Amino acid sequence: MRFLPEVQLRTSVILLLAGTLLATFVMVGSGILTVMVYHISGQNQAHVSRTATDMSARIESFLSEVESRVVLIAKLYRHLPDEELTAILESARMPSLDAIYSINSAGKLAALSIANMSDARRKELLGIDLSGYRAFLGLAENRQGLQWSDKHTSAVTGIVTVGLAVPIDDGARLIIAELPLDTLLKISDISREADSLEYWIIDSRGEIVADTNPTEFGATNLYNLPIVRAGFSGTPLPETMSFGGTTYHVSASYSKALGWLIVSRIPARLQNPRLREVVTVVLVTVIGSILVGLFLAPLWAQGIVRPIRETALRAHQIANGTMLKIWPRGGIVELNQLSSDLQAMSDAIIHREEDLRQLNEDLENRVVKRTNELTRSNRKLEKALSTVELAKDELIQSEKLAALGRLVAGMAHELNTPVGNGRMAVSTLALKLEHFKTSLEDGLRRSELTAFLNAVETGSKIAEQNLIRAGDLVRGFKEVAADQTAARRRKFDLKKVVDENLLTLSPMLKPLAIKIEIEIPDDLLFDSYPGELGQALTNLIVNAATHAFDKQTGTITISAALSGPGYAIIRVQDDGVGMAKTVVKRAFDPFFTTAMGQGGTGLGLFITFNAITNVLGGTITLHSEPGEGALFTIRIPLVATTEVKPAASL
Repeated sequence: MRFLPEVQLRTSVILLLAGTLLATFVMVGSGILTVMVYHISGQNQAHVSRTATDMSARIESFLSEVESRVVLIAKLYRHLPDEELTAILESARMPSLDAIYSINSAGKLAALSIANMSDARRKELLGIDLSGYRAFLGLAENRQGLQWSDKHTSAVTGIVTVGLAVPIDDGARLIIAELPLDTLLKISDISREADSLEYWIIDSRGEIVADTNPTEFGATNLYNLPIVRAGFSGTPLPETMSFGGTTYHVSASYSKALGWLIVSRIPARLQNPRLREVVTVVLVTVIGSILVGLFLAPLWAQGIVRPIRETALRAHQIANGTMLKIWPRGGIVELNQLSSDLQAMSDAIIHREEDLRQLNEDLENRVVKRTNELTRSNRKLEKALSTVELAKDELIQSEKLAALGRLVAGMAHELNTPVGNGRMAVSTLALKLEHFKTSLEDGLRRSELTAFLNAVETGSKIAEQNLIRAGDLVRGFKEVAADQTAARRRKFDLKKVVDENLLTLSPMLKPLAIKIEIEIPDDLLFDSYPGELGQALTNLIVNAATHAFDKQTGTITISAALSGPGYAIIRVQDDGVGMAKTVVKRAFDPFFTTAMGQGGTGLGLFITFNAITNVLGGTITLHSEPGEGALFTIRIPLVATTEVKPAASL
């Protein structure tokens, strides 16, 4: 079964080339993409890990510089009064600091320097109570008393910031420097090596201190992120994370000095610009190569198809009977070889056509001669067949005449007894009458008259009974004769028909000492052809009596029973010598007999088979094994399904 449609060779070659190009570039492109994705993913992971550590070092370095400046101010002005500190703080405030101020021992703002602040605002802020703010910051016992705060809202400037607290006079006063978050972002921008690389600077509470892309997520607490928890706890860091619908390669570096976590991230998979660029380049290369291949494929296919098409055209011309001398040649070795082979085949075809033409002429002459011989043979066979058919018809008539002969013999045999008994009774009455006449002449006594009357009564009864028996036999034989001499359909009792036909066989069966057993139920009625059925049963009984018993003794059983609605089965079984398989197969063939030369014609079972199948509308089967007797099984309908025109059998 073909599933693909038929296409031209040129189309097939183009599709083959295009498919090969497509499969090649798809496989190569897929391999390149796989390698590049793996390589870029590894580079991105190494990049975020390296930059997180580098960012942490840069921020620590920057904040250490801030610490050094603030500590230096604290040392220089440790013993100066608060009013002198203001001028020093103003001059010392670095451009990167948003504010620097001092808190006295009472927790109030003593001096301050804030970028872009007016004197009026400065005077307004001096003296405010920052004792609660001081408690918020606290003083650490490490790093010489320095303390960096988490991200918070400044109590002085009111903006979000991170602050550094440096104690003066053993903690009696504080110098506080506030660093704007923008400064940390500027440091991050300096450290960034790629536009897609982003940072988070996260304080100990998980709040974002600085974000290189603040508009993406806004103010968010990230403490529950796996990378943040792992960074603060010191457990192994995950290599990727999903956040905000994007997958990132991620790494983190913890700053012990500040207690902060620097998280670097870069988009992974196709969300990574570099990877998208590689995919785009590969796809453009593959598509461009395929387009070029599709453009070149028809040209290449044309060069391959042209010599094949010319060769196919020559082959088609040869098939149509045109003989060619010139065959195409090209640059393909296989096609040249094919052209040479086709040319050789063409020459061979020419020679073979000549041979076939001569052979056909010889065959035609032989056919004419053989046809004449067959015609003569057919005529002889037809004549022989007619002779055989005539002989078969004559033999069938002979079989039927033999059956009538058996009928007449049986009739004579059966009538002999009642006729003889009647004759004996009449003869006895005649003698009694002579004695009675003599007694009348001598003088009749009453006892003699009584004896004569008793004898007359007894003789007349005997004669009457035997005449009635003879009449019944004549009517039965007449019925059998009428049934067998003409295909007459009527209603009949099977048991009665079997009994009547057995009477016709009694002269043949009595000398053979063969026992006939009848197992047929009463009132098994048929509407069929009793003559054909009786003839079939008679032939089966005669066949068994003739061939089944070596010692001329045995039993033939005839049984019958209903078989389903509207059918009956009749079995004729003997306990004789049985038959071989070869005999069983040919038993119903015409002219087949195992007693050839002994008076058998081989038509008995053939006539039986035709009567059962063609007239009675039934079937007959034979089962026999050597030494186990034979069983004929007849299955016929109770009402015949065929109509046979009555005709004389003779």
